[in-house]
Amino acid sequence: MANTKQNTVFTKEHYENEIHLEVNQDVLKRIYSDGIEPTDQLPVNFFFVTDTEDKATLFRDYLCGNYPQYTEIEVWDYDEHFEIRGFSSPVLMEIEAINQWNQIMWDAGYQYDCILDGWEVEGR
Repeated sequence: MANTKQNTVFTKEHYENEIHLEVNQDVLKRIYSDGIEPTDQLPVNFFFVTDTEDKATLFRDYLCGNYPQYTEIEVWDYDEHFEIRGFSSPVLMEIEAINQWNQIMWDAGYQYDCILDGWEVEGR
C-alpha cells in the first residue's frame, strides 16, 4: 500500500514541476552515439532515492508485485538515504516509449515518497 503520510523527499511541488521529460531526448542521443538504435528494446537500469528504509522496502515490494518482469530490485544504503535500484523489462529506445516509462515510474515513486533519481541502459 502506498505511503499515506505527507512526502518528505518527493514533495508535491517537486512531483508537479520537476519531471523534465525533455532531458530524455539528450540521454537518448548519448545512447544512440554508443551504437544503440531507436528500434532496440533494452532493460532500463533505474535508481530511486528516499529517506527511510521502510519507504524503500515498501516501494521495492510494490515494484516486485506490480512489475514481476522487473529484475534485481534491491534496496541499498545511499549517502544517509536509501536507494531502490533494478532493471525494467525491455523498453523501446525511442522518445515516446522512454517518456511513457519515465512518467509511469515518476508517478509510482511519488506514491511511496521515492524519487526517480536516474536511469541508464547497457549496450547491446
